[in-house]
Amino acid sequence: MQGNDDAQVHILEMLTLFWLFFMTAAFLITVHVPDEVSISVDAEMQFAGEDAINLGLGTASEGSDYDSRLAELLAAGQEDDACELVQNYLANGIEANCWLAKDSGTSQPHGEVATPGSSTVNAHSLVAVDDHLWTISLDLWERGS
Repeated sequence: MQGNDDAQVHILEMLTLFWLFFMTAAFLITVHVPDEVSISVDAEMQFAGEDAINLGLGTASEGSDYDSRLAELLAAGQEDDACELVQNYLANGIEANCWLAKDSGTSQPHGEVATPGSSTVNAHSLVAVDDHLWTISLDLWERGS
């Protein structure tokens, strides 16, 4: 009689262990771990910012003194208009704050300024206008985030 009781206890132990492992696996399968943020989104926004700056540099000036409309606006001291020109070239769904610095000066925001709703990506460019070197920086983020 003693041998049968040991076998029954052993079977109950095995069933309990099986149930414990099964429930642990079921729990781990249902735990949602967020995926890592894709670096392709950051690169896409950075390229969009660089493209916007390049399009501003590629826009023909209204006069004949400068190579681009962006350079013309910077030379005339129209920083807000220069930044708005670049911001208008951004791809749909992307917003940016535009920062300008002249020579070794401190960057200041110009154009349309907003508060980012999420993390930002930066795009930079240097533009030589007359005897000055302008730094154009864009803080980019996805609209609605």
